[in-house]
Amino acid sequence: MRALRIPLLAAANLVGLAAFSWPFVAPALVSMGGRGDVLLVTIALFLCLGALLFVELGRGALGAKQVALLGVLGAAMVALRLPGFIAGFSAMFIVVLVAGNAFGPAFGFLLGATGTFASGLFVGGLGPWLPFQMVAVGWVGLGAGLLPGRGRRGRLAALALYGAVSGFLFGVVMNLWFWPFAAGSSALGWAADAGFTGNLKRYAAFYLATSFGWDAARAAGNVVLVLVLGHPLLASLDRAARRMQLDVTAPILEADEEPAGWPRPRSDGRGVEESPDSRGQDAGERPRRGDPWKVPQKADRLRLGGGKGETVG
Repeated sequence: MRALRIPLLAAANLVGLAAFSWPFVAPALVSMGGRGDVLLVTIALFLCLGALLFVELGRGALGAKQVALLGVLGAAMVALRLPGFIAGFSAMFIVVLVAGNAFGPAFGFLLGATGTFASGLFVGGLGPWLPFQMVAVGWVGLGAGLLPGRGRRGRLAALALYGAVSGFLFGVVMNLWFWPFAAGSSALGWAADAGFTGNLKRYAAFYLATSFGWDAARAAGNVVLVLVLGHPLLASLDRAARRMQLDVTAPILEADEEPAGWPRPRSDGRGVEESPDSRGQDAGERPRRGDPWKVPQKADRLRLGGGKGETVG
């Protein structure tokens, strides 16, 4: 199933690309005057997303904790969308930007698409635009996961810049779903005889006249939220990413050795005693020394090829 991950992710993105670009590459469909593509896009998109989620679960890339985190972050998107939009800005984009940057492009795309669907159900945003929104917000999360940058400051700067650019690009993409029908026969609308270049110019004029100001508010809001909340959110999600993606290995022991921290018989013969380090520690960031099947602690790792009982300093 691991081999299906990339093709399914590519298929979901190709469905979205075809859904937005067909007024330019297949103008005959526009002249039909229908919106039958909405149903096709919805079915294809949900099939791709469902199969991708199934493959991610099957290959172990998304365990129970990751799925729970996907649900929690999706719920956060719903909560942040409930107050509505300020011009074109919604606070839910900060979740997609930061989570995509912390967990990678595939997780960012899944979160953007599923969180947008869930928020549409809760805020009454159901309509022919919803599958297009799912793809567009998913692309925002995917792009955030592909950002370069080292160090917290570098990542924040790149994420803030990307938040501004994606704020405009989201509007550019979303307007395509209704532009061929909304603008009619005006100078800003789609024209059957204008060709690819002519229609591209018409759409650029339509975007500048109708959507640029709204998207500027979204871009500015994204930058402000990233600069204000990006540092603590990235720290929290990076910590969660480390906990859920640890390569857990058991220490190699000699036949007559026992792992450090295992319960041992008490000297007075009453039960067992626990390691003094087996309590009160964070099980994710500082795994308990009393559980040898979690990540071995520094003092518990044995030097391979060294003397018996020799530890790494």
